[in-house]
Amino acid sequence: MITIKKLRTLKTGTLRRKTAVLLQAFENNLVVEDEIDLAYLRELLFLMIEEFSETEVSSAAKEIGKTLDNQASGNLVYQLNSLRHAVLTVLGTEPADWDIQRYHSPVVGERGGEGRKVELYLDDIRSPFNLGSIFRTAEAFGVSRILLSPDCPSPQHRRAQRSSMGCTELVPWERAGKDEVFGKTDRADYGNIFALELGGTEISRFNFPREGIAVIGSEELGISPGARAAAENSMGLVSIPVIGLKGSINVSVAFGIMMQRWAES
Repeated sequence: MITIKKLRTLKTGTLRRKTAVLLQAFENNLVVEDEIDLAYLRELLFLMIEEFSETEVSSAAKEIGKTLDNQASGNLVYQLNSLRHAVLTVLGTEPADWDIQRYHSPVVGERGGEGRKVELYLDDIRSPFNLGSIFRTAEAFGVSRILLSPDCPSPQHRRAQRSSMGCTELVPWERAGKDEVFGKTDRADYGNIFALELGGTEISRFNFPREGIAVIGSEELGISPGARAAAENSMGLVSIPVIGLKGSINVSVAFGIMMQRWAES
């Protein structure tokens, strides 16, 4: 870790950016190891009081310093998180959604849901961000495999990696052509097929199968004609009723709603 003496030699802009990095490291240490170098943190807070004078950062650093020795780690991590975001505000840097740190991660062991063959076909999802978000939700609900149409972005795309929070490495996936999944008259390998799409059975009344494959369509066009035909010849379409003026939901959010209902059915 860079010394406070070295920090003082940096240019103002560089020093301020470095403090945000150091605060993030303290947050991580508190969550993962439940211990930090209090002496170093105290010196860092003193430095921030000086370097961010006349800003919210300076006053916040003072308040943290007053109770540092008697502060429980659970409270301190929230204080440091707020301080770091105050620094980012002063720097004019707003974090993107996928840059937000997720510290409270459960211990990863055996994946749940292995007794159910719950699969997913992504039918031309275009946004890497949506793709990663779907992977994250799929992992949470025990999806056993994700099939990607040829036009889906790669799960290795940097934005998919960020929004998936590592779940692209946990949920098995593979590429699968539409004819391979929907073009066969004998779909025994894929079991029951249904699609999340407008104009279907309301989600509260839909009869979710114990095992099957759900189709999630393009953000722009919805499910492809072949997917629609396969679903209508099998389990049908499931829809989420909405009452707002926009009349639509982000595809990854809609998928999360559907998976919750499927899991409880």
